[in-house]
Amino acid sequence: MQTKTLREKLHQYVDSGDDKLVKLLYTLAKEYNEEEDELDSFFTANDIQLFDERREKRITGDSKTYNWEEAKTFITGNSIKE
Repeated sequence: MQTKTLREKLHQYVDSGDDKLVKLLYTLAKEYNEEEDELDSFFTANDIQLFDERREKRITGDSKTYNWEEAKTFITGNSIKE
């Protein structure tokens, strides 16, 4: 698909999209156009604190982790059959 056609389709999606889609596309475009070292503005101080707390729980073993089979079963609600 040519760039012109892609732009037209994208405009159609934005014009008919709900708030969630418009915000997603805006965030994607904004991040694409910003420098990589500006990620500090992407995450709030609260986000970073939560990441640090989750990391600490993982390191100390206070949080549960799952292997692929357990995660897939949890997500789909189905047992994995080989």
